[in-house]
Amino acid sequence: MENNDILSPRIFKSIQKLWIFLIIYIGIDFVSNYFYPEVKTSFLAKFLDFLSSALACLFFSWYFVVNKRWKLLLIVLPLLILSFFFLKDIKQTLDYYIPFETIIDSKTLKNYTSLLLTLATVFVLSKNYLREENITGKWSFVKVFLLVLGLFSLYNSDLDFIEQIVSSATFNSKTTEFFITLLFYILTSVRSIAFLGAFLFLMSCLSNRENIYTFSNKILQFANRYFGVTVLIAVSCIIFSLGYLIESAVSLELDFFGKKLTVFGWLNSISVIAIFIISTRFAGQLLKERSVLKQKYYGIVGSTVWMPVVNIVSLLMIKFDDKIKFLSAGNINKLKKIHLIIASMLILFYYKNDILDNDKRVEGLLLSFIYIASVWIVAYIKKYNWIFAVILAAIVTMIKVFPFYGGLYATEFIFKDYVLDFVKHTFSIAMIMLTIVFYGIYYIAYQTLNKK
Repeated sequence: MENNDILSPRIFKSIQKLWIFLIIYIGIDFVSNYFYPEVKTSFLAKFLDFLSSALACLFFSWYFVVNKRWKLLLIVLPLLILSFFFLKDIKQTLDYYIPFETIIDSKTLKNYTSLLLTLATVFVLSKNYLREENITGKWSFVKVFLLVLGLFSLYNSDLDFIEQIVSSATFNSKTTEFFITLLFYILTSVRSIAFLGAFLFLMSCLSNRENIYTFSNKILQFANRYFGVTVLIAVSCIIFSLGYLIESAVSLELDFFGKKLTVFGWLNSISVIAIFIISTRFAGQLLKERSVLKQKYYGIVGSTVWMPVVNIVSLLMIKFDDKIKFLSAGNINKLKKIHLIIASMLILFYYKNDILDNDKRVEGLLLSFIYIASVWIVAYIKKYNWIFAVILAAIVTMIKVFPFYGGLYATEFIFKDYVLDFVKHTFSIAMIMLTIVFYGIYYIAYQTLNKK
């Protein structure tokens, strides 16, 4: 990657050396977790805790370290050290000295201490980024502040579902356990570095007064020149934020308007939603711009870039699209129908077990039909918006909770309870999450399948 007129020299240097940080991150993250002893008060445990906290400080100060902005680092570092080294001690000290029994309960005090220290750290970081990158314009500080706050929240989001599987799994040998655990921490490290790369790229967009919802041709053409690095960051953000959204949708399925979420839970969810929407829109617009520049039709190949494992083949095909006739846009109407037929067959193949199962046949057939219809519709509609995603999410949610309606009249019918249960089961926060997921993945499909 060479210098350019989009990224500032400092952000360019920070992104250029992210591969070094990735190696450091994998090493420290894996060692500090895999070799963590059972006795938490031992010297080894304290040393590994120190490494984890130091890694977090390096994550948020990477820009300043790489660019040798030592004076600014000295301003930022004390707050980072307080946030990641001494936050627990600070909370316990305040909890001990403040009479929370009469003023505030212990848990609330600790939560607000974390929140206030985080906001103070974000404020100082935002001021320094604003000055260093010379970001001006209306609401410039607010935009940078929200971006930095989002990075903090993304850093705190995790892969609970996968971590639980790895931690509860039994392995035949220590070697298998070692490599599976290593793979998990490689994934968590890639996630963190991808979020940092996306943050730095979006910071450049703000510096250039670019719209980060509808990216300009200038930004997209620059990203296309460095297609490999760009898609590694963007697709990683899509996959990990998608996993978080699906996990949240499942865990909050019956949570009416997110009552179970804490302040940090809301911040994490909003940040992941924002990065998912931005990443999917960026990926869709990038693939559309690339297809126009190279006169290619990516179709179903481009539509699957968000799917783990499958996207390895998809991205390689797009990378080497000059050698693949399947992506040639010669007879685009015929090619488009071929892509859609293949997509329909893949959806049927995915649901074949449900279709063949007598108990799940109706649901399998319904979902197959809905997704096949959605693919064909999105390939021909003239304009894409949120209405399509809302309708699709509502239909799929109602199908998923349909068994609930079957048992409604098993007990005494009370209209008020019926209405509340109906709303809670159908229009819970899970449906909101599902709407966002559908919006993102079908936006990519719209940009790649639609020949507009």
